[in-house]
Amino acid sequence: MNLYRPEVDGLRALAVVPVILFHAGVPGFAGGFVGVDVFFVISGYLIASIIHEEILDRRFSVVTFLERRARRIIPALYAVLIVTLLLGWLFMLPDNFENLGQSVVATVGVSNNILLWLTSGYWDLANEYKPLLHTWSLGVEEQFYFVFPFVLLWLAPRGRRTTLIVFAIVAVASLAAAQWFVMCEPLAAFFLLPMRAWELLMGAMFAVTCRRDRGHALQLGAAGGALAWLGLALILAPVVLYDATTPFPGLAALPPTLGTLLVIMFASEANVVGRLLSWRVLVAIGLGSYSAYLWHQPIFAFLRLLSPEHPSAPAVVLAIVATAVLSYASWRFIEQPFRSRERFSRTAVFTLTISVGGLLAGAGFAVDRSSGFPERLPYIASATEGGGRAARRVYIDRVYALRSERFSESDARKVLLLGNSFARDFVNMVTECGYMKSSEISYEPITEIGMFSCVRDMERFPESLRERLRTCDVLILVMPIFDPACMAEDIAWLREQGVPQVIVIGTKNFGANPNSILGMSLEAALSYRARVLPEVLDANRVARELVPEDCFVDLLAILADEEGRVPLLDGSGKLLSEDGGHLTLAGARFVGERLFAHPLLAPLRD
Repeated sequence: MNLYRPEVDGLRALAVVPVILFHAGVPGFAGGFVGVDVFFVISGYLIASIIHEEILDRRFSVVTFLERRARRIIPALYAVLIVTLLLGWLFMLPDNFENLGQSVVATVGVSNNILLWLTSGYWDLANEYKPLLHTWSLGVEEQFYFVFPFVLLWLAPRGRRTTLIVFAIVAVASLAAAQWFVMCEPLAAFFLLPMRAWELLMGAMFAVTCRRDRGHALQLGAAGGALAWLGLALILAPVVLYDATTPFPGLAALPPTLGTLLVIMFASEANVVGRLLSWRVLVAIGLGSYSAYLWHQPIFAFLRLLSPEHPSAPAVVLAIVATAVLSYASWRFIEQPFRSRERFSRTAVFTLTISVGGLLAGAGFAVDRSSGFPERLPYIASATEGGGRAARRVYIDRVYALRSERFSESDARKVLLLGNSFARDFVNMVTECGYMKSSEISYEPITEIGMFSCVRDMERFPESLRERLRTCDVLILVMPIFDPACMAEDIAWLREQGVPQVIVIGTKNFGANPNSILGMSLEAALSYRARVLPEVLDANRVARELVPEDCFVDLLAILADEEGRVPLLDGSGKLLSEDGGHLTLAGARFVGERLFAHPLLAPLRD
């Protein structure tokens, strides 16, 4: 029985195009990320249709299923990973390249969704520069398919009703978990299988419901056509109406997933929606949608990595065209040949999967353990002094060595430092410049005692911190962890508590993309000034207006010129920051020397 439905390929096009335009930053597609949810429902429907029929016919084979998945997923994916690693070697700073190495290992192990959950947020600005960000969805799907065939193999002989009841219970539990985690742990809700399984199960439940002799849409005449239109609207509306502030997935994912299910159920050649989705252009895009999905994010990520400023509209258009060209080439010359059993046997496919996958995982592991091979870059090798895993460990050890329950009884100046990783940078400035040797510094990581809006909220502090507040000579607050709106009252309150001196150190920023200097000569990079992110400038302006002038150190004013631009290298060509916010060893010296020239900090140098 031929279950091919051209309208489903058209639906794939409707899923991949919004995703691509969303990642391209095209206005009007802020909710294009819902295309992934459309893919999940389609995938659940198609694979469950095949597996369920094979099980009922007693011809299902786990080996054959794995072979089909490998032919479908692996060749094009590995091609993308190889090209991405090569481009990363040429065009990524060590910190970014190290992260790429981790992502390659996780992608080969179908677990990049877990890595992203542990290390970042989908909406973080840095994610625009991650070439393999999008492979999280492959992780979700493949994790699902490690379990699903065996569950269906057990359920199918027990009848459709039992199968549907079990699937429905699991789907409802998964949706409930997604909604719960959206409110309390949004990253887990977005990236992890338990909160996404319901979307794949929606398609699977319809596949199990279908009669074996009719895998096509349900025929309901005009009512079916109306329901297909409703489904189309439920898919397209979130593309336009959703954005980064939409709590997602949870209940917000119901419109696009229900819409996808309605289209699958009711779109056919008998109605307008089915004929529209069967249009040859949409079908062609749908057939190449997997390759398009794989290639678009690396293209956009490297475009941004090599652009000193936000890529221009013509550059984005060229990137979209490049995506289309590469997608066709990938589909035509990689996907299609490997799906042919005449050209590549089962043994060849499994050999490719294991051997090339092992080599890629090994390469990614080497990139990660070497901290991104800083020595591969001509002048950046010395510029990244202070970078890499070992140096970061030293940085962390330095600041945590200053943690103490109380100050000593010595006559040394008592300095209490509160903040997050930017406070860590302050400690590294002090250490690299050799300052504050006559001071006793005690550090408290605010992130470990909880975020709060106002410093004077003392009941949230542990007793040891309250004691140090009462006995310190100088309190240093490092932004951006604190709410500047509270600062004026906070500082007045701290002075009432007997703190002799309060110093607030403003935030710093080296632009969104220090990586862009890799496209420049050393001379050009030395003279280049990166634009401070507008949101950082705005936050700093608010702090400058609200924090009392006699205790605020405007670090951005020290580093930036009149146009709000900052250097990326020191005078000898060493990089100040790899991620745009935190300092290298050279950056700690460069910024520290300028910071401690400020009248409020100059007396603390000795």
